[in-house]
Amino acid sequence: MTVTERSMAITPVTAPAFPGRDEPLRVDGVIPAELDGAFVRSGPHPGGDGGSALVSGVRLSGGAAQWLRVSGEGVPSRPPAAWRGTDGRDGTVSAAPAVRDRITGEWHTVATRPGRDHAEHVVIGADGRVRAARSFPLAGAPLMTAVALTDRYVVVFDLPVVYDHAAALVGARSPYRARPERPARLGLLPRTGGEARWFTIEACRVTQVVNAYDDGPRVVVDAVRHDLSETAPAGSPTGSAVRRWTLDAVTGDVTERTLAEGLVHGAVDGRLDGRRHQMVFGVTAGGRALAGHDLAAGGGRARELAPGWTADRPVFAPRGAGEGNGWLLVLATDAAHGRAALLILDALNLGGRPQAVVHLPVAPPPADQAAWVTAPPSARGLVSRNMSTPAA
Repeated sequence: MTVTERSMAITPVTAPAFPGRDEPLRVDGVIPAELDGAFVRSGPHPGGDGGSALVSGVRLSGGAAQWLRVSGEGVPSRPPAAWRGTDGRDGTVSAAPAVRDRITGEWHTVATRPGRDHAEHVVIGADGRVRAARSFPLAGAPLMTAVALTDRYVVVFDLPVVYDHAAALVGARSPYRARPERPARLGLLPRTGGEARWFTIEACRVTQVVNAYDDGPRVVVDAVRHDLSETAPAGSPTGSAVRRWTLDAVTGDVTERTLAEGLVHGAVDGRLDGRRHQMVFGVTAGGRALAGHDLAAGGGRARELAPGWTADRPVFAPRGAGEGNGWLLVLATDAAHGRAALLILDALNLGGRPQAVVHLPVAPPPADQAAWVTAPPSARGLVSRNMSTPAA
């Protein structure tokens, strides 16, 4: 059994239910010495109150790997929740996952509530406290699954999946239903104040923003788009692709085109968040393959995983100057055999042999966020000083 079709073998790992945090994890291959930081995943805590997060991950340093120490310096903040129950399932509020401003460090989200004719743009500090909130007209309580941020605008997704009171009354798992007759729109809400400018687009669902940036008078938005289905539950992935919308704030024109078919997760070189990018990395439906697309050259490449293995969303870790010069960190799982591994791949050579495969004794819990966090100077080399490097 292999993690990838063209990689080293994965063998079952026997480990106690609660492995020692200071014990090195077994590694096949060589972890690049430049990777000094943490691969972090976070999601709602199953025993929490809706605002608590469960954090898991792998600490990489000096060619070694160990379980992430959740407390201490260098642990990143999770996008804060300004409300409890912000997935909209209880019908009280639907808030898009907050997006971080790369300059100020503040978080931005957009929220709707049933029965109100407006939405709110909310700015949240890293401490979870609301710094600012303003309302803008938006009727129908659409489900807020994504929001984008550029230097000038908050991009609002007003899509035809809206709150359905009848579904809520009968106890449906989600009180949101597709309404194809409702126009699908993208809104440009000026960050400095003023009314939103709306653009009508093809009906769809959006589950993730890949990147967004200003381009002169235009705004470019790349996101994971799914076909709209009246029968599928809200958020169900169907007909997925990375789609680009180009919105002209002067003329009111909008164009849209598909960048990559079949992707359910997308990522760019994080150094280009909020700026023009040419490369998109992603995972295909079902997690069966990793893909990379060069938008300038118009080419793409894919790497299929071996039968039984599936990939979660990729995370980019930079190596040197130049877009895409780095590694993709990807959690892969084999649910049937209870196995998991962290793949470290050259982002510019997805078809090549993985740089390293870190074997995880247990599969991490489900997560809705993932990131690579570079170690602060005071923590550099911490892992290699505290433990021996595992044999390749």
